[in-house]
Amino acid sequence: MAFGSMSERVRGIDEFPVENRPPLWLTFVSFHNMVLLGVWFIALMGWAAVRLFTGKIWEDRRLLKALMWSIPLPVAACQLGWAAEVGRQPWIVYGLLRTNAAHSPTVTAGEVAFSLALFGLIYLALGALWLVMMVKKAKMVPALAQR
Repeated sequence: MAFGSMSERVRGIDEFPVENRPPLWLTFVSFHNMVLLGVWFIALMGWAAVRLFTGKIWEDRRLLKALMWSIPLPVAACQLGWAAEVGRQPWIVYGLLRTNAAHSPTVTAGEVAFSLALFGLIYLALGALWLVMMVKKAKMVPALAQR
């Protein structure tokens, strides 16, 4: 599929020069953990669907705890997906532009640090707001449980 021909030979990673190889460990681990979380979500939703259709979802404390503890996991899965992008290194554009040549000489290290810190603070504030809202929602009693 890579070359439009089933008879074309695909080279293995060991056939590339060492300087053109991506860091494989981080790519491998992050991708597999992202997939593992996806399988967890499918299994958890299957379990929840069965309990919902049997009308016993609110009595299954293990399921409810698993659902509660799984709330932040989609964010983790998304971050693991971005970590897997390390596998694109050392190229920005394969064969044309390497990562070490793709920087801007007019942006200082201080400016990069400032913008990184600012983004970090914004994400920290959004994460705190998300956590407050989730705790507030979690403390609400479902209408079905008030019977």
